[in-house]
Parts: sequence; C-alpha cells; structure tokens
Amino acid sequence: MKTIEHKGKTYQVGELYEFSRFGENWFVDVLGGIDQGATYPYKVRTQSYKFIRVCKANLGTIEESPLKLKNGECYRYTDLYGNEHKGFFSARRGVFFRTEGCDAPSECTNIKLLVAGE
Repeated sequence: MKTIEHKGKTYQVGELYEFSRFGENWFVDVLGGIDQGATYPYKVRTQSYKFIRVCKANLGTIEESPLKLKNGECYRYTDLYGNEHKGFFSARRGVFFRTEGCDAPSECTNIKLLVAGE
C-alpha cells in the first residue's frame, strides 16, 4: 500500500476518505494522490480538494433480495450436502418436494425459480 506524508500526517493512497473544497460539504472518494504545494492538494479521480478527514460514512451494501417462495412453483436449488435438485414448494408444509424426498428451504442455497424450458 502506497502512503504519502503531508503536513505531519500519513495518508494511504487508494483508501476511502472524506473530502471537501471549503470545509462544509463532504464527499466520500478514494485518495489518488497529494500535490504538496497546491491550494487543493488532495486528489481524487476527477478533481482536487482542500480538506480531507477520516471516512466516517457508514457504507451501505447491496444484496440480492430474498426469493419469495410461491406455493406449487418449481425451483432449482442446492441441498445441505451440495447436491442440485428440482422440486416443488409446498407453502403448507414449508418444504421443497422432489422425487427422492423433501428439503427445507432454510437448509438450501442457490434457490432459483424454474421457468418453462429449463
């Protein structure tokens, strides 16, 4: 990891910081470098800023929404032991029924709704 010293502090290039041009509105971005003699020394991808501080932002995540299982629909899934199956979901019983038995959705991964032709 590349570091740069500036005015008695060490910064990590490529890490997230909060930046501001005037000390009022702060933006999260990745530090690209520091121009030691410039009025706006802290460089990011598209511009430079005068102020920098440790990133306090709570960065969010983007995740797949849980699949809402529908009664009587056919699904492809991987069971607890890593085996792939196709089965129909029973809302009343709360399981996937397949030829060889049944599986609880909570013990399955990679659950996908099957569409005609699959």
